Amino acid sequence: MMCAIRAYLSQKEYRNSSPVALRRAAQEISLLCTTAIISPRNKERLSRILTEHVDWGYLLDLVSSHGITPLVTHNLIVNGLSPQVPEPYLNELKQTYHGTVYGNLILSSELAGILSAFNEHGIEAICLKGAPLSESLYGNPCLRTVGDMDILVHPVDISKGRAILADLGYQQSAPQQGNSHPFHGEPFWKKAGIDLWVELHWHLDDCRLVTYPEHEIWRRAQPLQFEGVSTLVLSPEDNILFLANHLFKHDTLLKLLTDIAELLKQNGESLDWDYIRVSARTWQIAPAVYYALRRIKELTDTPVPDSVLEAIKPGIRRRWLLDYLLSRETFISPIRNKRLRNWTKWVARSLMMKGRRETLYYLHQHEDGGKTGKWPRIIFWVMVVFVVGLRRYRLRYAARRGLTVW
Repeated sequence: MMCAIRAYLSQKEYRNSSPVALRRAAQEISLLCTTAIISPRNKERLSRILTEHVDWGYLLDLVSSHGITPLVTHNLIVNGLSPQVPEPYLNELKQTYHGTVYGNLILSSELAGILSAFNEHGIEAICLKGAPLSESLYGNPCLRTVGDMDILVHPVDISKGRAILADLGYQQSAPQQGNSHPFHGEPFWKKAGIDLWVELHWHLDDCRLVTYPEHEIWRRAQPLQFEGVSTLVLSPEDNILFLANHLFKHDTLLKLLTDIAELLKQNGESLDWDYIRVSARTWQIAPAVYYALRRIKELTDTPVPDSVLEAIKPGIRRRWLLDYLLSRETFISPIRNKRLRNWTKWVARSLMMKGRRETLYYLHQHEDGGKTGKWPRIIFWVMVVFVVGLRRYRLRYAARRGLTVW
């Protein structure tokens, strides 16, 4: 087994040849720009960094992987900092931004049409993430990349909702081996200038893993006017909990982290922190909420009460393992190898589950190979993840001390 792991690492392990200082400058630029409004102090700091050497190729890859290119581009331009960006890289940022604007405008219009049709047929709907969240948090639906449309409806309305989507020209994707969608089914798709995807949810997550109080969530949902259409969105507290639990399922960590940070900033003292603390425990998502809030406090200017973090902090053994897999460096600069990155994410996420049975179920659910030999493959990849984690730890340790790791 160990020989196989070493062979894999020698072929696949990501090695970034860019000097550490240049990468750190790019990372700090990314963090400073992932906000709706840059403070004067951070603007001054950003301007100083831009006058120094920056690995611009790495920066563009980084913001793209996190889904924050439009927000970074917008903040550089509106704060008068774009002249400090080399022209070829600025042009690439602008091109990506304009592509996002085009796609999001089509998507927003399409979402409004779906919600209008749902309203006409008496289907109550909650918009999850996406363009409505971007508009309410950033004042501009084009500053946040949106991949699909996530709509939560009551379970009794699923059949009616599917029929409406079919009438609007959507086709439901065929089930794929290894893909499990226990709370929204296979996505719907149609072409309208761009590929449009809709996920019609009847729950917020897999009920075998997360204990969501559905009736309470619907009771607390708040009205929103989106593109002239009445709809609902999650309450600020439920949105924070939902996004925190959703965070470690995806690669676009900084995008979702910024969403949560903006929710915290906008709602300020009106937030019910007791509700967040108690719900994180009762919904069985306390570790995910803890790491989301902890990273927000470490990486942004957003205040998070220490008492809340202390109340939902995982036990020491689980926290040690998650700190090992979800280090600050790994969070900001993801592993480039897709399969290794996904397995690191899945192993970390499995350790956030409420018990051993749920941990094993989660790992089994996400191994997309055939039925035979499934658990040996899972064991192999869990070992790979921890061996690579040790290698990354040694490289970080050596970089801090100017040493060489062979």
